[in-house]
Amino acid sequence: MRVRPGHGEQRAAHHVHGRGPTVPGTPPSELTLAEELLFLGLDPARSRPRIQFRYFRYGLAAALLADLEAYGSVTEERGRLVVLRPVPIGRPPLDQVLNELSAASAGLPKGKGERVTKWLRTNAKGAEQLAADGLAARGLIRIEEQRALGLFPHRQYHVADQQAHGRVLAAFHDALKGPFPDRRSRALTGLVLATDLAARLGAPWRVRRELRPLVREQWFAEAVRKQIYSDKSAANGAG
Repeated sequence: MRVRPGHGEQRAAHHVHGRGPTVPGTPPSELTLAEELLFLGLDPARSRPRIQFRYFRYGLAAALLADLEAYGSVTEERGRLVVLRPVPIGRPPLDQVLNELSAASAGLPKGKGERVTKWLRTNAKGAEQLAADGLAARGLIRIEEQRALGLFPHRQYHVADQQAHGRVLAAFHDALKGPFPDRRSRALTGLVLATDLAARLGAPWRVRRELRPLVREQWFAEAVRKQIYSDKSAANGAG
């Protein structure tokens, strides 16, 4: 199963989109968790995430699963995904993921769903595109699509609403002071820690150490940690 971006994703090189009407002061609660994580992790000066894209994408994919769990739609059992309620939520990006998860698990015995880590690998790039397109539709970022050497497509994400970006960053640092105001804040912090984004956002080492259990306590964040560890181990072994 692969998360697919919406129609119209094949665009010309060096094309800029996301210039639609800005939504001033869009609160994080109106964003999906993946959208909030992407927005939080962007470096406005570089128009890219503050950490390696490959690892960040795992966090974005896991954020989709975290949202679905919060709605009671999915859970995890022994490292595998389980669809609990294949009922539309009313939020298109999440409904798309839920529909594809439901289709993939149809007819499978209980406990035989796809491994969470494999799902993250398969859907990492699609999760990034879903999150970026959602932010662009709200006027929070502009997406510039380019081709390196005229061949290899890549995207740059320009923060279009600096004030909103600052508020999201401030809210994250406030949450670190504890206690967490809600489940969503715990999930976001767990994913920021699992992707190693926390250090780049200026979270002190002592705070990161104290909050480290959040990763293992939340299966979607723990899956990100495991996948990143696996990638790094494989790279070190190849070297």
